[in-house]
Amino acid sequence: MRKYLILIMMLAASLPAWADDATLSLDEIVVTATRTEEETDKISSNVTVITQEEIKKSTATNVQDLLRTEAGIIVQDLYGTGTKSTVDMRGFARGLNTAILMDGRKLNEIDLSGVDWTTIPLENIERIEIVRGTESVLYGDNAMAGAINIITKKGFAAKPEIVLDGRLESYSGHTELGTLTGGTEKMGYFFLLKHRQSSGYRDNSDFTAGDMDGRLNFKLTDNVAFDVAAGYHTDEQGLPGGLTESQVDRDRRQTTKPDDHVDNDQQYVNAKANITLGNWGDLEMGVSYNNRSFDSDLFFFGSSFNTRRDTETSGVHAKLTLDKKIADFWNLLVTGVDYYYSSVTNRTTFFGSSTYSDISKNELGLFIQDEFFITDKLSLSLGGRYSNTRFGDTVSGFTRVSDSQKFIDQAYRAGATFNYTKGSKVYINYARGYRLPTTDELFDFTGVITDLRPETSDTYEAGIVHAFGNRLQMRLTVYTMNVRDELFFNPTGGSFGLGANENLDKTRHFGVETGLVAAITDSLSVFGNFTYTDVKFESGPYDGNHIQLVPEYSASVGADYRFLKSFLFAANANWVGQKYLDNDVLNNFDKMDSYIVVNAKLSYTYKSLTAYVGANNIFNEKYSEYGIVGAGGLKNFYPAPESNFYGGLRLAL
Repeated sequence: MRKYLILIMMLAASLPAWADDATLSLDEIVVTATRTEEETDKISSNVTVITQEEIKKSTATNVQDLLRTEAGIIVQDLYGTGTKSTVDMRGFARGLNTAILMDGRKLNEIDLSGVDWTTIPLENIERIEIVRGTESVLYGDNAMAGAINIITKKGFAAKPEIVLDGRLESYSGHTELGTLTGGTEKMGYFFLLKHRQSSGYRDNSDFTAGDMDGRLNFKLTDNVAFDVAAGYHTDEQGLPGGLTESQVDRDRRQTTKPDDHVDNDQQYVNAKANITLGNWGDLEMGVSYNNRSFDSDLFFFGSSFNTRRDTETSGVHAKLTLDKKIADFWNLLVTGVDYYYSSVTNRTTFFGSSTYSDISKNELGLFIQDEFFITDKLSLSLGGRYSNTRFGDTVSGFTRVSDSQKFIDQAYRAGATFNYTKGSKVYINYARGYRLPTTDELFDFTGVITDLRPETSDTYEAGIVHAFGNRLQMRLTVYTMNVRDELFFNPTGGSFGLGANENLDKTRHFGVETGLVAAITDSLSVFGNFTYTDVKFESGPYDGNHIQLVPEYSASVGADYRFLKSFLFAANANWVGQKYLDNDVLNNFDKMDSYIVVNAKLSYTYKSLTAYVGANNIFNEKYSEYGIVGAGGLKNFYPAPESNFYGGLRLAL
């Protein structure tokens, strides 16, 4: 612990050393995660933006590493390669309650597989917008805890630029990528090719992946613009499985599943048209398509349990934004319609017998939200959403069974924001949200719908963002979320006690999120945040017990320092407190150990060439981000990598 305290004390000691010319950029930051361009100072939520400059300075090698340093976000990576990760917030830890978006296109799947984070190359990202708190009004399903909108790079009016990057990593890993960016005054383009390969930290955690992404944006006229993005991802990966405590102590890099593996393929298209209607506002119309398939083999008693799943999601949306004065008061109104059609075709084969299922989900949502500016500093917001969703399932095996279910849901939001000085605001809000069951939760293996209800929540939130001049900005948010019918897999549920998906009794999510950013000098900047989260049952047989996988305390600190003009050093430390194991609904077992992970990177730039080296988990912390209680109370853990290193060269032409 002493080594971590020394690091934190060094960062803290530098805070008083203000330079006269040290400033933070408190310019108005415009985000689109609220489905329209809006300044963060005007939004009645805890909003942060990871900019392109911060991405370049960071020690992160994937998107999840970037998000780990953000207040209130829970990241769990099973194998340490980023291939099996979940990202959630506000006391949810399964990756199902936060809407993940790419350029406004939802990435959340309709089954339990969640977002495949390996399909989002870090090098393809312009910035990341994080809106904490219920966003069901704007995004419907999956947005009960908030929304993370990933904005990809696009071309700009400049001569073509080619960037080549090659990196060597621990565990026989290497990455190669190239990008092409450019455009004219009316057209821009961005293309990316990437290949990554690694043997992985653990036995049978090898990983090979390839990515192709492109984005084309152009203006047809002064009032009409188009934006088209497309991409393809493929990978092959081993699945090493979990280890018992004794196995971890004996050899944390071993596997008990030497033959388990999965192959993934995914492709997407996202197209939007933006039309300026003069006094009638701006109209955006878009279509999207995503196809994701995987083929996995898991071995039990020497026999393969094979699953082949193909998921397709098509979306259509129309959105009208009106930014004008009405009766001498400024209004920012956004309203529209979303329609998604998703289907899952699934085949499982075990001991020579196969089961086929076809599942569909039709979701129609109508939404409206208005920001009403009473003065330049005081604004009120009010919004609502109506959602109509129908699920259907047909299963063929020993018998053929069909079933369907319909859900009608509403979401509401009201808030107020007061901007009392530049870079500062106080805000309050109330929001009602919901999450629908996934197809894996809603249907059992026979194709019959289980008796599940959607999760619903009421969230009350208050916060302040305060700028101390141009040198320091701090934020504090307090929220409480009352959840009804929280969806949960009960390992002892079901008619035979073999486990079943259930709705929980009432639960309460309470949290405090704090953070600061500071410019110490023109060359040195620091950040820090601390999160307290308390998630408990409020009634029923588990009344007073804590919900699993949610750390009560977590914190991050970091700094970046530029010296001798060409050198940049960045470091951060992430602390995650103790949490209960998955399935430990009775809180009978010891909590998982807390851990601190320290990362650092040094880069040197000479003209168009940049050389860099980095180290993850510098102090060789031995920890697991995920653990679960299995049959008979046997605990299984998924060890995270020990100290590992990387280095590479980047050339811009």
